[in-house]
Amino acid sequence: MTVTTRFSALVMVALMLAGSAQAGSFKKWVDENGVTHYGTSIPPEYQDRAHSELNTRGIEVKRHDRAKTPEEIERDKALAALRAEQQKLLEEQQARDRILLNLYRNEDDLVMARDGKIAQLDAQIKLTHNEIRRLKTRLSEFQGRAAAAERAGRQLNKRQRDNLDSTQRSIEKSYAIILSKEDEKRSTLEQYDYDLARFRKLHQGGVRAANADVVAKSDIPDLVDTAVRCNGDQECLKLWEIAQKYARDNATTPIDLAADRILVTAPPRETRDVSITVSRLIDRTDGGERIFMDLQCVSFTEGQEFCRGPEVEAIREKFRDALIAGK
Repeated sequence: MTVTTRFSALVMVALMLAGSAQAGSFKKWVDENGVTHYGTSIPPEYQDRAHSELNTRGIEVKRHDRAKTPEEIERDKALAALRAEQQKLLEEQQARDRILLNLYRNEDDLVMARDGKIAQLDAQIKLTHNEIRRLKTRLSEFQGRAAAAERAGRQLNKRQRDNLDSTQRSIEKSYAIILSKEDEKRSTLEQYDYDLARFRKLHQGGVRAANADVVAKSDIPDLVDTAVRCNGDQECLKLWEIAQKYARDNATTPIDLAADRILVTAPPRETRDVSITVSRLIDRTDGGERIFMDLQCVSFTEGQEFCRGPEVEAIREKFRDALIAGK
C-alpha cells in the first residue's frame, strides 16, 4: 500500500471511529495513478470515473460505473436496436409457426393445399391460353378482311380499325395475365417449400408425405422460361429486334400483326405448323422489360404431339440463347 493510500485508509478509520457518518456516505475512488482514495465526497474531476459508496464498516453498498463515452453510448443504442429487431423477428416467426401448425395437421394436408393452389393457377393459365388462341383466330380474320379491302382499293372503316386495335390489346393483356400467374406459381412453390421445411422442423420425426417432392407439371410450357429481362431503351430495342427476327425465321405461318410491342404470326392450320408470338412487357415490379415468346401448334392430337417434340422444343429453348447472346 502506498503512503497516499495508507493515509487515506487512516482517514477512513478516523471517520468511522468518529461515528458521524451514516451508511453510504463514504466514497472510494481511484485516481489516474491507480491510487485508491476514501472520503465523504468525490472531487469533481473524478465524478465520471468508477467509484463506490461504503457503509461505516467499510463495506461496499453501491457501485457506480464510469460515465460512457459518446461512442459507447451510440454503440449501446445500436445494440439495443439490434436486440429489439431480433426479438421482433423471433416473435413474427413464432406467430407464423402457430399459424402453420393451426392450418395443417400433417404434411399431407400441406402438400394437398400446395397442389390445389398450383392446379388452380394452371387452370387459369390454360383458360387464358385458350382465350389467346381464340383472339389470334379473330385477329387473323380481321387481317384477312383488311387485306381483301386493300386489294379492292378500299380502306378500313373506323369499326374495323377499332376491332383490330382492341383484339391486339386483348392479346397483350392476356399474355400479361399469363406471366403474372406464372410468377405467382413460382412464388407459391417457394413459399410452400419453405413452409414444408419449417413444418418438418417443428414436427421432427413426423410422418413424411409420400408426394411432397412431386409437383404436377403443366402440359403448357411456361412463358417465363423463355423470358429475357432487359433494362434501358437501347438494350430493350436491340433485343426486341432479335426477338422479331427469331419469330420470322422460325414460324411456319405468315405474320398477322407486327406492332411496337408485339409480333403475331397466323394461327396454325397444319400438323407441323408453328405459330409464334413475341412480345415485350414492362415489368412494373422489378423494373425494365421482359421479352418472351409463345409457340402454338394445331389443337388436335397429332399437332400437340409435334409441339412437344424435339423440333419445337429446340425452337423454344434457343430463343433465350439468341437474346442473351445479343446483349
